[in-house]
Amino acid sequence: MENVKVRVLAERLSQRKQQIAVTLNHLEAERSEMEKNTEWKDAMARQRRRSLLNYLNGWYRREMSEVDRALRRVSKNKYGACASCSCIIEPDWLETFPEAEYCRACQEIRDRAERS
Repeated sequence: MENVKVRVLAERLSQRKQQIAVTLNHLEAERSEMEKNTEWKDAMARQRRRSLLNYLNGWYRREMSEVDRALRRVSKNKYGACASCSCIIEPDWLETFPEAEYCRACQEIRDRAERS
């Protein structure tokens, strides 16, 4: 993969990492405010809000982990190689999913295995 393209995608990954950090901070502030609020009239509504915030927190932490792994691959000059079959990951796939660790074919196999 071209060095210029890798640098552009690495910059996108770094920007995304910053955005995720801001979002995680916002979610933590939301959770803190929710926990401080003692005026909830409906305990179920409070529990649903807590569950939603926990779900979103987990989602963004997983994404942050994927971005961090991709940035480590960039620093080790392994970015763009499939972690499963070692083939070059399709450039359009990386353009869409710059954190991609697997080529499209290997990712589809992994997704099918997860659904089973």
